[in-house]
Amino acid sequence: MTKRALTHLFLSPHLDDVVYSCGGMIHQQIQTGDSVVVVTMCAGDPPCNSVSPFARAIHDLCRSARPASPADMVAARRREDLRALESLGAQAVHLDIPDCIYRVHPADGWPLYTTATALLGNIHPSEPALIRRVAAQLASLRRSVGRHHFYVPLAIGSHVDHQVGRRAAEVTGGIHAYYEDFPYVADAPDGPAERSACWPHSRLLRPEMLCLTPANLKARWEAMGCYASQVTSFWPNRRAMQKAVKQFTERTGGGASAERLWRVA
Repeated sequence: MTKRALTHLFLSPHLDDVVYSCGGMIHQQIQTGDSVVVVTMCAGDPPCNSVSPFARAIHDLCRSARPASPADMVAARRREDLRALESLGAQAVHLDIPDCIYRVHPADGWPLYTTATALLGNIHPSEPALIRRVAAQLASLRRSVGRHHFYVPLAIGSHVDHQVGRRAAEVTGGIHAYYEDFPYVADAPDGPAERSACWPHSRLLRPEMLCLTPANLKARWEAMGCYASQVTSFWPNRRAMQKAVKQFTERTGGGASAERLWRVA
């Protein structure tokens, strides 16, 4: 009997997170004949084109591409994501959730996250319904893809959208592995193994290392470069981005380039 191909289903909080974190792994999975689907949670349009000053400041960081409106910005980012995933051979699924910088309180319409501190802080008290909504969408999608492994972010760096995505995924259960959120993990003061409060249900996780070939690393660089509007949010240019990836993957692999997953022990 022929073995059915496995689908690797990755949850990405934003339109770049999975490629930034796991691009080499995805390339390797596809080269072995498996399929990869990347589900981006925050791919929905802003509720309106009138956004907070904080959201406008975030837009200004995207120096290489500054569309005329927030809706244009999100549409451009979706196009970047399609190009990046196509370059790796992966499929894209875009959910309709707006990025946290666009979300507003359901009662009064005020923006929920208006400072950098809030962006990396606690999930707003009004958002449990959002977690349930995302969980329901993920559960429906997972039923449709057949045999699969499900990968979700550790939420290193505590970005609220990464936290929402992780909590929604844990509601659905059946997580195969957690991935390290890059570039946030590169600046984390502690290694993921020491961050015991981050683990689900008070259980420790064990690391799984995946060594990257030069072709895997090159594919990750090229896919990351497709996010032209976002590269300068983290690095001065693409050369600096490539250097940061090389340094971190070699640090992860103890000299040889590697990406790392975390499995429930």
